[in-house]
Amino acid sequence: MPPNCILEVDDILQEWTWREKFDLIHIRLMLGSFTAPEWKSVYRQCYDNLEPGGWFEQFEGGCNVISDDGSLPKDSCLASWGPNIVGAAARSGRSVDTLDTMRGEIKKAGFIELREKVYKWPIGPWPRDPVLKEAGRLNWHMWKTGMDGYATYLLTKFGLPEPWSLERVQVFVAKARAEINNPKYHIYHVSRRIWARKPTVKEAVSIFAEKEKAKKKEKDAGKSNTSQLTTPGLR
Repeated sequence: MPPNCILEVDDILQEWTWREKFDLIHIRLMLGSFTAPEWKSVYRQCYDNLEPGGWFEQFEGGCNVISDDGSLPKDSCLASWGPNIVGAAARSGRSVDTLDTMRGEIKKAGFIELREKVYKWPIGPWPRDPVLKEAGRLNWHMWKTGMDGYATYLLTKFGLPEPWSLERVQVFVAKARAEINNPKYHIYHVSRRIWARKPTVKEAVSIFAEKEKAKKKEKDAGKSNTSQLTTPGLR
């Protein structure tokens, strides 16, 4: 481990107590970890604990298993994996659609210069490209070892249309895991990386001034409309 690397375990939802602010904050694969209000708190904490001009980066993956060449049967367990997990997570109050919502929330937190890149993250070593093949192999291992953890709690507590029995979940996971091992299935899931910058002090002052100017303009427009509505009654 590099000498400048320190590992600390803490609760991200509590007030951060580090003495110094950061130049870069990176979070990844946190889908399903927080409620919507908690996510707002996380982004606020990240923003507040960055140095002016510092960068924030987030990487998340989706739950839907996709095949562009039609190799994954529509009636397979993997094809229904995403809808089942996404639906159950939504009912639990902790959405796993983070990759679709994070851009808007990051922008609301005050970050600027938002940039993003979307990836097709292969599941399994089926791609010909050596880099994608290795990425797929590692991702396959992550999926294979993590399916029980993802499915058991969500589906037995919040499964659709009603909570599943443990036996049903075990059968579902076993079938899905067997399908992941099928090299004929050219499957992937979408992942998204977003990075954005905290404004410098000068930029923050300018942004604040623009917001105040917009508020005043909106307020003045409201007064004008009210005047137009009430004037006829004075005649």
